[in-house]
Amino acid sequence: MSSLPLIDPDNALFLDFDGTLADLAPRPELVQVEAGLVGTLRTLHRQLGGAVAIVSGRTIAELDAFLAPLQLPTAGVHGAELRDAEGRRLEVPAPDLDRLHRRLEDFAQAHPGLRLERKPMALAVHYRAAPELETLVREQVAQALGDVSGLEMLHGKMVVEVKPAGVTKGSAVELIMRSPPFAGRMPIFAGDDVTDEDGFAMVAHLGGVGVLVGQRPSAATVSVPAPADLRAWLHRSAKALDGGAAGQTGEASKRSTAHAVDTGTDAAHVAAATAGPPGDGANPSASTTSS
Repeated sequence: MSSLPLIDPDNALFLDFDGTLADLAPRPELVQVEAGLVGTLRTLHRQLGGAVAIVSGRTIAELDAFLAPLQLPTAGVHGAELRDAEGRRLEVPAPDLDRLHRRLEDFAQAHPGLRLERKPMALAVHYRAAPELETLVREQVAQALGDVSGLEMLHGKMVVEVKPAGVTKGSAVELIMRSPPFAGRMPIFAGDDVTDEDGFAMVAHLGGVGVLVGQRPSAATVSVPAPADLRAWLHRSAKALDGGAAGQTGEASKRSTAHAVDTGTDAAHVAAATAGPPGDGANPSASTTSS
């Protein structure tokens, strides 16, 4: 994989949360947000004309709590929930998870170390505290799901989820990229999990860059060793953009990024659009709606 260039003013930035912006923790609620990260994200949001989004398996409400008072465009539950740059909310129809929840709850309670999480439109069985149960968890979730229509399994780091079929981080990125201030920019997607592979594939399709946090086979074109390295890159980029040091624009910028990132294809970069007006204040959303 190639080296990671600083973020350019013509980029659109998509960021996973757990294992990417924040270090993983034994339980999801124990995750800590590094001091200074919210300020860096606010600077990037301002300097990129608002084209910064969070794309995560968590709910939008959880992500807002972690990044308070900042509220960015966000795709939650792998894209089943979406808040655009204007603060408008879109959601896929909520599936009936009650019967499935009861079956998986009985299974989780019978095995210490498992944790069943109920989301607005998904279920997740976490086995980080009992990694030896991975195979059993996968088998039990598949069996419980059976031939239920409209739902599908998703395997992540120490977790198996059941979510609406066809909803992925890649489809979320594609949808967000259709509207200002993201439209016409070159996307960068950073993530760590196999659930982020759809996002990597989508930004590659759009002529952008996938950034893998960690080391494994991936569709990403660039990698960094750990979340701390990803955060350091965000801090450096924000400082450079704020000071104008990374102010390459137009064709020169596109040539620089194309040289730094070897995608292995001849796909052209998406043409850069004029950035929208910078956001101000702690909350870049035009309006807020709680989940």
